[in-house]
Amino acid sequence: MIETESIRPKNALLISPNLGHPLFLNIDSDLKNHEFEIKLLFVSNLDFSAQFEEYIKNNISLTPILEYKWKLLEYLERFEKVKKRSIWSRFKSIFKREKKKKIEAAAAIEGGLTDSKGVKFDIIPTEEITKLRPRAFRGEEIKPIVLNVEDASFYEIDNPRFDNYNNPQKYLIKHEIYGSLSKYYTATINFNLSNEVIKFLASFNFIMFDIELSRPDKKEWINYHSIVVSKNEWIDFKFFHATDLHLAERNDRIYEIVRKWKTLVRKSDVSDILAKSAKALSFFQRLLMKQPEEKAKTVKALHKRYINPNNNFRNFIKFTNKQVMQNDLDFIVLTGDLIDFAVLSKIDKEKRKYLDFDYEYTNWRIFKEIVLNLPQEKRRGMVSGDEILCPLFTEVGNHDFRNYHYDLRWGNLYKKIGLTGDEAIALNDELLASPIGSISKSFQSLKAYLREINSSLDYYLKLGENNFVFLNSGSDSFKNIIDFVSGHPSVTGLTNKQIKFLENLANTEIKSGSNTFLLIHGPPINPKKNISSFKRFSLSKTPQDILTSIEQYKESILAKLGKKGSSARIDGKFDLKYGTISSNWAKLLKFCLDFCILTLSGHTHQLKEFRLSNPQNLTTTASSTRPYSLEKLDIPAAIFYDSYSEQIDTPEEVELKAPYVVQTPALGLGSYFKPTLAGAFREIIIEKGKLASFKVEYIKR
Repeated sequence: MIETESIRPKNALLISPNLGHPLFLNIDSDLKNHEFEIKLLFVSNLDFSAQFEEYIKNNISLTPILEYKWKLLEYLERFEKVKKRSIWSRFKSIFKREKKKKIEAAAAIEGGLTDSKGVKFDIIPTEEITKLRPRAFRGEEIKPIVLNVEDASFYEIDNPRFDNYNNPQKYLIKHEIYGSLSKYYTATINFNLSNEVIKFLASFNFIMFDIELSRPDKKEWINYHSIVVSKNEWIDFKFFHATDLHLAERNDRIYEIVRKWKTLVRKSDVSDILAKSAKALSFFQRLLMKQPEEKAKTVKALHKRYINPNNNFRNFIKFTNKQVMQNDLDFIVLTGDLIDFAVLSKIDKEKRKYLDFDYEYTNWRIFKEIVLNLPQEKRRGMVSGDEILCPLFTEVGNHDFRNYHYDLRWGNLYKKIGLTGDEAIALNDELLASPIGSISKSFQSLKAYLREINSSLDYYLKLGENNFVFLNSGSDSFKNIIDFVSGHPSVTGLTNKQIKFLENLANTEIKSGSNTFLLIHGPPINPKKNISSFKRFSLSKTPQDILTSIEQYKESILAKLGKKGSSARIDGKFDLKYGTISSNWAKLLKFCLDFCILTLSGHTHQLKEFRLSNPQNLTTTASSTRPYSLEKLDIPAAIFYDSYSEQIDTPEEVELKAPYVVQTPALGLGSYFKPTLAGAFREIIIEKGKLASFKVEYIKR
């Protein structure tokens, strides 16, 4: 039976902007332009724009995100002013209507500090305030005016008219991301900044807003951190790049499970457990597993070696918030593998069908809860969290497409989180993994991400003369199964639509002299550690003259040996596509060469840095040639390898050797070779409109 319009419950969701793709608005440093007009993208089950406009008319609100210490000092300052007033002046003010608000304010102060969402904060002495950690405080709501509503336009990313915020993409409809809601609208709203917000901006570089849609008879829908009003002119700014977070509810459970197991199992029983576990493995599971080669050695206490990716992200947020409070950070980009997998495969098959990867049952809930510091079940080994006070831009990685969890014994993955082989087996009873399910992938794994975090898989951001291009490099590719089994899977790569998207940006948005940053999960360049035997044979040199290791080809090392120029090139010598982009690799690399000063990627959990040059050592004229098109070339770029971010100290030096293509080590997990390399991120600094630094830093664990 089809519901009629009159009896169907009215419903709508705000799609864009959102938590992982916020809208930046600029305000002058004098804070004069208090008024803004923006477009919002919605999806609804209302069939007519007039009905939809009536539905949202008075139900949208913007909530500014202030900082608790700042708000507390402001409250205490107001309280002191009220206290200093004489008894007689207070008595007189009772009879003056214009003073009524001050008395109400004083009463509010004496009753405690409560934000607009009803969260109560403690009042503490002024001298103790500096000891507090930064903390989010919701200010007074701002009610915008809805100016008009229109049907949304469906321009795909390969269309020159594509809008990064207001064009819903067809995958949202194809995969029924919003269920029965299928009508898309854009609403233009107008709002003015409140005095509270203006006062906050006098002290800080930016302020974020939640957008809330009140829905009759339904829970309100909130797009957190979705609007950012910034004073930055984007000539001098800083952002962080973090990747491979690998968040999962499982991460917070592992410490408890292993610790409990160690107290119950005698050391003499461990070998029997290992033997029984090996017999229970299927052939496919054995194929995925490497045989443990653990030498007898003293093992550190579990709490000193267990690496919890969730804790790394929580600590990263705390570090980030300190930077924001010092006006020393503008935003963060997260390039994929935000979660480790969507849901635990132990969930009953029938229940899995019913759950349909709903937000509440996936690790996207864990991501959002950590970002916003929402209540979580407290477990041993978990560190305390804070809500992030900085805007986020997100992109997905191959793990974000994975449906179900994997066994940590496969490929000795347990070593990445600091466990021993027998401890990894201890997880099996409670966290049994399906060998087939663990390598399955589907678009449905992204359902909660697209609804709750970021509906855009590919998008473009312009801040001043700086361009930021976000590309989805796809899910796991099984073209080279050996790479996958060895723990270094390739990703599917770019579609032809994405290539057209890059061409359109090159022809319409990217101007000569501007900075362009490409943000992608799969690395465009990832050479193997050594030259293959076939390559060694084909090189016309005697064996003793052939350099075989990638580390031997660092430009700085060869320069000390008196070898310069083309001798340092690694293209043509190494396999550059080991666990990297499978489709349109050459075209992507050509775009990086012609337009990008810095390409930021992850995926490998390693620190690798490359620079590109024209293969014929000629100056590229791509930026002055219109129309620009990406053609497949056998040798799209000359490629060099070194630790460039550690060697270059000035913007002039950075620009001289640009462009760069770099891999940032994982924030969540270390590599096979260096498990302790976890907790990494990259700090990118722009000074006077020039890229000045892109060094890797590490959080304290």
